[in-house]
Amino acid sequence: MRQFSVIASVLVSRLGHAAGALASFLNPFRDLRKYRPEQHYMRGPGPKWREKNFRQRASTARGT
Repeated sequence: MRQFSVIASVLVSRLGHAAGALASFLNPFRDLRKYRPEQHYMRGPGPKWREKNFRQRASTARGT
């Protein structure tokens, strides 16, 4: 009976280590599904875009 409990203890210990290793391996893949708004945040058009588009709008407004 004692030998069975030792074998069961070793088996549970090995399974625990295997489960921990699997969890640490899969952890980065779990993070891929999370939505991170800072990665999708867009600040909008910059000064070059504004300069170009406001100049075009001003010239078309004067020509009309």
